[in-house]
Amino acid sequence: MNALASATTLRGLPEAIAALAVGGTALLLAFLSLTRPAARLSRWPLASALLGGGWIALACGVALGPLGTGLLRRESVAELEPLGQMCLAWIGLLVGMQMKGTLLAAVPAPLLRWITMDAVVSFVGAAVVTWWALRTAAPQVDLRVMWPLLAMIGAASIGWSGELRSLHGLDARASSVAALIQGGAGLASAIAIVASDLVTLKPGGSASLITTLAIAAAATVALRSTLGTETGNQGRLTLALLGTLALVAGAAALAGASTLPGAFLLGMAITNLRGGSMRRMERLVAESEPAVAAVFFLLSGIILGRTPGWWPWMIAGGLLFVRIVAKPIVARIALGDAWDQPGAQRLRPAPVRQAPIAVALAVAALLAHDTVAERGCLLALVLCGLGSGVLPLLWRARS
Repeated sequence: MNALASATTLRGLPEAIAALAVGGTALLLAFLSLTRPAARLSRWPLASALLGGGWIALACGVALGPLGTGLLRRESVAELEPLGQMCLAWIGLLVGMQMKGTLLAAVPAPLLRWITMDAVVSFVGAAVVTWWALRTAAPQVDLRVMWPLLAMIGAASIGWSGELRSLHGLDARASSVAALIQGGAGLASAIAIVASDLVTLKPGGSASLITTLAIAAAATVALRSTLGTETGNQGRLTLALLGTLALVAGAAALAGASTLPGAFLLGMAITNLRGGSMRRMERLVAESEPAVAAVFFLLSGIILGRTPGWWPWMIAGGLLFVRIVAKPIVARIALGDAWDQPGAQRLRPAPVRQAPIAVALAVAALLAHDTVAERGCLLALVLCGLGSGVLPLLWRARS
């Protein structure tokens, strides 16, 4: 009996060490992302691209996961799902907080035209190249499985990254274009979340989605009535927000729905409600963004498993083609003369870079259905994100 207990303990020891390694790495990356050295490093274009895109954290996750040292086996990765769901909820909260009513009412017509055109062209273009890659390299994939993948990758291709430091050398004369790029990035991320959940909604799934949104709305009312208009202390605000977000994420998981829509609605409500506690909570979420992004991309690297075949690489190449060819043309048509104004040359590669929300949508799909197809799509979007992040740096080096 003692020998059996000892053997069981020894078999559980690697999993315990792996869990400690993941937790320690996550805390370290989250802490380092909030330090002053990290802020100083982000002034350098290459460091800003790596930190802002989450690629350093993702590389650490790959090193810990099945693709790297194998410290975490495939069976152990499933145990990280609750942490992944919370990170997804926090990302949805962040995107929702950018939907302030006063800002949405002031969206200029050129930006609205740009986002609309980009959403249509990106969704259709990404879906077409993904369909072609799957039909060519993975004909065994069933059409019923293919459609949600096409819709998810199409939605993930909407928008662009709002980070501009890596482009460096920004000209004051191009401040209006920079404002359009950064403002449009947040709005496009919201459209990507809504599009992904609507087009991938399964028959009978509307009840789960409505239930999740109703619980998020009720949780918002309860949060507002509990905190009132008082500013409160930081610990109380943090605890209240984490509890509410955990409730929304847990309700979505139980209902079989995505975590992102409910958290998105919660973020919209917080940013549009009046009161000192709401304003402080909004600042708390904004300040925590680098730390949460670091933990999320670490988990994304861990769950990135091996995928048979070359079709994820083909999808990544097709997505890069769409971003390089179509997105700059769309920006030029939508913005007109503003795109050619003096000083805007260094900003032209900005729409090429993939938005961070793309990886979040792929991880949400993978957590819902952990199959080879979902893992391949996550790999394709990671490769596309890396490629689209490197290309602007090469553009800058040549210029």
